[in-house]
Amino acid sequence: MPVQKRTDEIDWNDLRYALALARHGSLSATARVLKVNHATVARRIAALEAKLGILLFERRARGYRPTAQALPVLQAAAQVEAPLLRLGRMVDAGRGQRVEGNVRVTCTEGIASHCIAPQLAILRQRWPDLQIEIAVEHRSLSLARREADIAIRWARPQSGELYASRLGSVPYRLYRNPLAANSTAVAAFDESLADLPETKWLTKQKALDPVIRSNSMLPLLSAARAGACGILLPEFIGRQFTDLAAEPGRPPVTRELWLVLHRDLRKTPRVRVVADFLGTAVRALLRQPA
Repeated sequence: MPVQKRTDEIDWNDLRYALALARHGSLSATARVLKVNHATVARRIAALEAKLGILLFERRARGYRPTAQALPVLQAAAQVEAPLLRLGRMVDAGRGQRVEGNVRVTCTEGIASHCIAPQLAILRQRWPDLQIEIAVEHRSLSLARREADIAIRWARPQSGELYASRLGSVPYRLYRNPLAANSTAVAAFDESLADLPETKWLTKQKALDPVIRSNSMLPLLSAARAGACGILLPEFIGRQFTDLAAEPGRPPVTRELWLVLHRDLRKTPRVRVVADFLGTAVRALLRQPA
């Protein structure tokens, strides 16, 4: 008969790692969220499987998938996690009024490089005791699970626990180096980002030929500036580069940008000042003429 496992020996941290792996699907993504290395994630999962005497995850080509045996374990872990997260937010919100500590902001690569990073010098001058962490992700990190404190997102969240403030509309235009020889070649995101509105628009343009693809905007932008191809960019990014010219006409894509944080953290000093500062800075950037 199999050895009976004692549930009172289960470490909550092992359950936390299992929840994160189930949500994020890979060791590397889980490690980034938990701020550990991937070997630690693998070790924690193996330890929990050994304690429970069951296989929790199957390794697939696209990552890790929970087994049927894992589902009740994950459900129970989520029930334990919820009040702990609420307690953490209450403690954080009830701390003193000093503006200090770490604030984690999650956003996409373009927002991080061309909106957030250029503002950090002024932010640090005003509040030198703050440390800012930028988590660059195309997917949405969970504010409820404290994967980030502030999010700048391309869609308004639906959860009632989140506070959302609209930053503005963001028109996209097709930019090209005037010296480029080919007027049909364009850069595009790869299939991992096929659901983005800008990717969908490019897919429909029969007169354009995606010749360079990446899951990162930065190499695509560099290629376009060098004259290899055109690129579809938000206006607030495209107008920062004098070596790129926008095609005339109406913007083919327009998206909305939102600043989001958990309602429980709105009064936390370090989170509030960063959210207010970034909100003001991004709105000003979006209002600048093209």
